[in-house]
Amino acid sequence: MAKNNGDSKNSLSDYGIIYLSGEISTSTSESICRDIIEYNIKGEVDHIQMIINSPGGSCPAGFAIIDIMEWSAIPIFTTGLGMIASMGLLVFMTGKAGRRVITPRTSILSHRFSSISAGNHSQLLAGRKEEDLEHTRIVNHYLQYTSIKDPQELEDKLLRDVDTWLSANEAVSYGICDVVESVKINS
Repeated sequence: MAKNNGDSKNSLSDYGIIYLSGEISTSTSESICRDIIEYNIKGEVDHIQMIINSPGGSCPAGFAIIDIMEWSAIPIFTTGLGMIASMGLLVFMTGKAGRRVITPRTSILSHRFSSISAGNHSQLLAGRKEEDLEHTRIVNHYLQYTSIKDPQELEDKLLRDVDTWLSANEAVSYGICDVVESVKINS
């Protein structure tokens, strides 16, 4: 987080804004988690605004962000723009209910996670257990943060065997987001 030089506000962090852009990786996750923790320690903002434009990425890195978001005593409002996909969508959904906003042209992708496994038979079996646990974490996250409460309905509509692209209105109808914000063009 940038230091505030007197009354002058010089960066997004001075306003309580976190911008998550690009792939979610271990380093991205570490930076965002540190920012959220620092905001909570300093207590200088009444909410954190997380702007997300992400195609997704690492599930463990994304769930680290989600865990810190849920831990935060300061509410985190989320805004999706450009693309919120895969793990980027799960992070977006974790925002404070009523304050999860997308822009009308946001690309929204929900799908099952994918992985690549290698190793000997024992390693493959152990890896399979983690893949099953990861799938369960994802299903439970959707059931907690969307209006779909039945696992079978969830797998039929949002976690299908193929990518599921959603319109802004579909995202609202499934409870993935709360508001589609119109973008005003100055003339």
